[in-house]
Amino acid sequence: MGCRYWVLLLCLCSPLSGNAERLASTYLNAAEDANHATQLVRYCVDPDWLPYEAIRDGQHVGISSDYIRYIEAHSSLKFSLVPTTSWTQTLHFLQTGRCDLTPLLNKTATREQFLHFSHVYFRSPNVLVSLKEQPFLQGFENIGSRTLAVPDGYRLAEYIHHYYPNVHTIKVASEPAGLEAVLEKKVDLFVGSMFSVNAYIQQTGFNHLKIAGWGGPEDELRVGVSLGHEALLPIINQVLDNVDELERIRIYQKWNNITIIDETNYLLIYQVIAGTLLVIFLLVTRTYVISRYNRRLTDKNQQLEVLRLQLEQSNAELEFLSTHDPLTKLYNRHYFNRQFVHEHRAAISMEGAICLVMLDIDFFKEINDTLGHAIGDKILMELSSVLQHCVRESDVVARWGGEEFVILCHQTSLDAVKSLCQRIAHAIKDYHFSGDVRLTCSFGIAKLAVNEPMQSCFERADKALYQAKALGRDQICVDETHL
Repeated sequence: MGCRYWVLLLCLCSPLSGNAERLASTYLNAAEDANHATQLVRYCVDPDWLPYEAIRDGQHVGISSDYIRYIEAHSSLKFSLVPTTSWTQTLHFLQTGRCDLTPLLNKTATREQFLHFSHVYFRSPNVLVSLKEQPFLQGFENIGSRTLAVPDGYRLAEYIHHYYPNVHTIKVASEPAGLEAVLEKKVDLFVGSMFSVNAYIQQTGFNHLKIAGWGGPEDELRVGVSLGHEALLPIINQVLDNVDELERIRIYQKWNNITIIDETNYLLIYQVIAGTLLVIFLLVTRTYVISRYNRRLTDKNQQLEVLRLQLEQSNAELEFLSTHDPLTKLYNRHYFNRQFVHEHRAAISMEGAICLVMLDIDFFKEINDTLGHAIGDKILMELSSVLQHCVRESDVVARWGGEEFVILCHQTSLDAVKSLCQRIAHAIKDYHFSGDVRLTCSFGIAKLAVNEPMQSCFERADKALYQAKALGRDQICVDETHL
């Protein structure tokens, strides 16, 4: 106010009114720029979610801390951390206005009531974690009567409650608390981010845990801005959209190269040496040599133990990946052949009527040629999600290869399987696929006859699929050879 007063006074008193007006305009613009040069933003984080973010010794660390510093360096925003003790408290602070922003979270319908969201700038898959003796699971639909731990306030809790209301869940305070609940056998499973689960297992050496399946949709992490501060979003989006790919890789590698640090208790060693000196001075030299040798041996043993744990973890992950398609997270052809095609017919003869469905996307090559393989891959993932939502819990869905899928239906009839294919076809037509593609599929159905090899049933289902394509595609055909 004082600056503007003196500028106006200068305008009135100056004998050269034109120069005075220009001078006044210059001072006013400079004053406005000074007022808007720096904007202070209060922010909260999840205090225990490494490697994404955490509070350690009062400092913000993790992936989001590097992105906060990057935004500060490339904008006029200045960030001030508001410490919290839990993720639920962070959400409460955002709702009540004690925080203006949080840098890393998923968007949900509930959170949209009190937050505005930036573009997605970090993605991560979610996984199910169990003890080693538990079986591998394809996803939430196969949990059955098992108990699942979910972090309180996380997007996954809302997702499971909405799409899998029959799953028995127990809320825990944080991801580490959920993993410890599995170790203590208070729950059967835990669901959380693969990166944070992996980091925690490496840090603690919990080698009794394994990845048991995929845990719903991947995390699409954004910046959340509280109501009344949405003017920050254009600035934040502009900075995040322009982050160099090498910078993203640097940040990711920085917080995912976690080394286990074991500190030797030198105080105890010194006390032993001092006690030995008091008891007998002549054994000092011999005691020192033995102590030094033992420390070296302990270090070597610890290094070997770390390598063993890493090898076991890698083997468990490889075992899981060897049976699943890396793109769609469905079972792959190798798993299907091993479990159903090459097994003896008697092993599944007691399961009642079995039907096979061969499913192929119509004109998928044209989609790849026209829109590119990136869009084609997204469509395959989206179709996989549609299939998993349409089938029963006892049905098995696998990606057979390319744009072809197979569904194995236990204890069913041809009429029921036809109805299933019709539901899938309607769901596909109603779904909005990437690239605004209007997708259709062709279906071939075959029922496994008594004493018929599974390979023969596959060939008949494949024959029915080709018949559906010959009839103009977007058809459902049944092979009636053994009916």
